[in-house]
Amino acid sequence: MAAKSESKGKAPALKIRNILVPVDFSENSSQAMKYAETLARQFEASLTLLYVVEPAPFISDLRNVPNTLSDEEVEARAHHELELLIEEQAESSIQMKEVVRRGKPYDAIVKTAKQLKADLIVISTHGYTGLKHTLLGSTAERVVRHAGCPVVVLPSAKN
Repeated sequence: MAAKSESKGKAPALKIRNILVPVDFSENSSQAMKYAETLARQFEASLTLLYVVEPAPFISDLRNVPNTLSDEEVEARAHHELELLIEEQAESSIQMKEVVRRGKPYDAIVKTAKQLKADLIVISTHGYTGLKHTLLGSTAERVVRHAGCPVVVLPSAKN
């Protein structure tokens, strides 16, 4: 006799417990965060807000330019801004935490998702097209290609 099929015809239950939301403090990432909050409430999941500090490629001795921030200063500011975002949601029942990483954004997002065992990544695009897209690439596109979990990509708020 063949093995009994579980819940024949029914899709397996979708379990989302940990959602990773890369943020860059833009309007686009703010919209992604709101979308992720809605999903977190629906699935009773936690949110991890991730900011990636991409080390600046310094030519010659640009570190001595007075208006240039060090990676450490950018990282400290990012931690502070993420903490403020989380404090704004203090009344929410959603468990949130913040993480700051250094590296190429898509790579840091994918690695962080794996380390945190994220069930879902919610990311927005910036809507670049043409030469800007070619030169800057698409972080969201690369995350989709390399992530080990599902990725929800939201269109640019400009569209």
